[in-house]
Amino acid sequence: MLDQSKGLTAILSGTNSNKNITILLHVLFWVVAYNWFAFQGRWLSGEGHPFVTMIIALDKNVVVLISFYLISYCIGLKLPTPQIWGLVLGVLTLALICYSLLAYYTYNYINTTVPTMPLYFKNLVRSLSAQGPWTFLRDPEVLYFHFEQLVLAIFVPLIIKAFRAAFQSRIKSIALEKDNLKLELNFLRSQINPHFLFNTLNSVYSLIEDKDRTAASIVFSLSNMMRYALYDSNTTEVEVDKELAFIKNYIEIQTIRHSRRLEIEMDISHQIGHQSIPPLLLINFIENAIKHGVDKLIKKAWIRIKAYRDETGAFCFSVVNSKPPQSGEEVREGIGIRNTRRRLNIIYPALHSLEIKQSETQYAVLLKIW
Repeated sequence: MLDQSKGLTAILSGTNSNKNITILLHVLFWVVAYNWFAFQGRWLSGEGHPFVTMIIALDKNVVVLISFYLISYCIGLKLPTPQIWGLVLGVLTLALICYSLLAYYTYNYINTTVPTMPLYFKNLVRSLSAQGPWTFLRDPEVLYFHFEQLVLAIFVPLIIKAFRAAFQSRIKSIALEKDNLKLELNFLRSQINPHFLFNTLNSVYSLIEDKDRTAASIVFSLSNMMRYALYDSNTTEVEVDKELAFIKNYIEIQTIRHSRRLEIEMDISHQIGHQSIPPLLLINFIENAIKHGVDKLIKKAWIRIKAYRDETGAFCFSVVNSKPPQSGEEVREGIGIRNTRRRLNIIYPALHSLEIKQSETQYAVLLKIW
């Protein structure tokens, strides 16, 4: 009984993951929609014309069905919001034109082939066809008639979709909050007193500064990284400059560690401007480059890092690194990259793209955030 209750809740809230059930629900909805359109069609055709009622209902059902799925497709595109609204408006405009023309030809066909149609239907056809197929563009009343018929028909499925999307977004947000709480609890359990740790690092830095510049540089970079990880990252968003500074400290340590074997190029554009991102988002791509590229190469390795804005104004972060040939075998995504994908899908749904490409000798990551 509990499982059935959970299943019903998942169906109503839009969190159902069974494709067969989803298809069945869509089919049932459009069957119900067709019967509702048929009920409306009887107002025009009367009770004695079931075939006419079926044609009128099918016309409206087909236009509304195609329009709904086209709008759903447009909403799911990874484009800026203004462009998505433009596409939706374009689909609605095209649907209105198609519906108006289809109604003209359908009603005139019925009026010609079925002489027993009621007088009010014939008067309606005469009004809708006074100036030919494009009467709806010349007569505002006819345009409003078709607009009202179409909008009222498509309004219900769109409202249902919007409600389910809002509910799904809320569920994802709650799941993210729970994950963040778990991460914070795990972090607190393993955290050493940060003040004590920083004081110790500062003491070590003071002791070795004059004796070993390399070790002192590592301690200084490590201290900056820990300060960012412990303090600056305790928010939902940080300035991208802080994240890039954290990456620079990480790179300094890795450069010293790999000595002359590693060459790193970091190109940060001055045109990035204001950009907020989730903390510790970008470092995963650098760690991935070190793990699957640098650490596995015996000879010289390289990493190229770029942060910039493209021609559309999107923030872009690119990491390209060398990797050892593996007989065509591709590097599989690790937990870090999978978790990053999940964070991006939750925080930036339809507002980001993450492309990962690899060849025999290099691995490339490109993140865009609109």
